[in-house]
Amino acid sequence: MTDPNAPLREVRRWMRVSTPVNKVAAAGLRGRLPQISGPLVIGALGVGAIGAGIAWRALASTRGTGRTQRFVDLASAALESCFPTSGAEAPSSGYTREGGAGRSGRARRARRAINVEVGEGFGRPSLVSIDVVVPAGDTLVDATAAAQALDAITRAAWNNPEMAPVSVRARVLEARGGADDLEAPGAQTDTVADMSALGFADEIARPDELYHRYGPPECDPAWRP
Repeated sequence: MTDPNAPLREVRRWMRVSTPVNKVAAAGLRGRLPQISGPLVIGALGVGAIGAGIAWRALASTRGTGRTQRFVDLASAALESCFPTSGAEAPSSGYTREGGAGRSGRARRARRAINVEVGEGFGRPSLVSIDVVVPAGDTLVDATAAAQALDAITRAAWNNPEMAPVSVRARVLEARGGADDLEAPGAQTDTVADMSALGFADEIARPDELYHRYGPPECDPAWRP
């Protein structure tokens, strides 16, 4: 006759028996290498691995969503609202690649080139980096105008509709030598203005500093530093 308690006894027996995982055959090496012997420990590790896989897939699902492109569009619109250009000089809003912890985008074939990188950190605010590259003779080679442009761009990045809070690093760069392609590899630039022109301590404005200048981000009005 089948014993109904047999399965339970089998479970208890296996819990008492060490599972041979990472066991060392040589007695002299015992105690030096980690041993995973308990079936409950093995099960817990398996559950942890499954959870890590789910988290990674959730993070990976944000790739290729066009976030960098949207930040390029935000910066372009903010810049154009303050310092409009002619149709031949209007900055484009294309981007080159996305992926990994950081995403980068570039506007190409424009008299003003807007380069954007969105670094999405783990456990810290994301960093939005924006470079506006202009040719010699552009209105933005004037330091006062460049600072005004940075103010508009920084405000737009801070108040973006999908990420809050963010740190912002923005610069206006002048291309040397009247280069026709502002995105050419190795193109040399001079900094016209960076975040220090807006009164920030260094080249990166952090969320608490941005809050004190612009107020809470529009996509999270309840946020406080």
